[in-house]
Amino acid sequence: MKKNKYLILTILWMIFIFVMSQTPGNDSSKQSNFIVDIIIHILPITRDTLSFIVRKCAHMTEYAILAFLIYKTIVHIEKSLVKSFIFTFLYACTDEFHQLFIAGRAGQFRDVCIDSTGALFMILIIYIINKRKDKKIGS
Repeated sequence: MKKNKYLILTILWMIFIFVMSQTPGNDSSKQSNFIVDIIIHILPITRDTLSFIVRKCAHMTEYAILAFLIYKTIVHIEKSLVKSFIFTFLYACTDEFHQLFIAGRAGQFRDVCIDSTGALFMILIIYIINKRKDKKIGS
């Protein structure tokens, strides 16, 4: 049953990413600006720079979560960490291609790299946790 739970969560998360990518550019910027308006009073940084950072951190977080969910779905498969990363990278590619058809959005390979970086961070965290567990079991 656990496998099915993570598969369902993975599919729902992929739908969430798709829906967020479906949002026209102006509306997407408004979502980011909500967070920017909160942070801008704390940090000495320009609005444009902060907006860029917030949007790209959102990308990284979305894809870190996706990589985690995919890993949990296929954890029983050989080389699940590598396969999780590859699948997440491919989904990021399709997401950016999808954005080519949305008003005010642009599919950019830079965003695929940012998405994949978020996935890679998550994969590394999982790897480190798994190595520590293995060390404790071996001790």
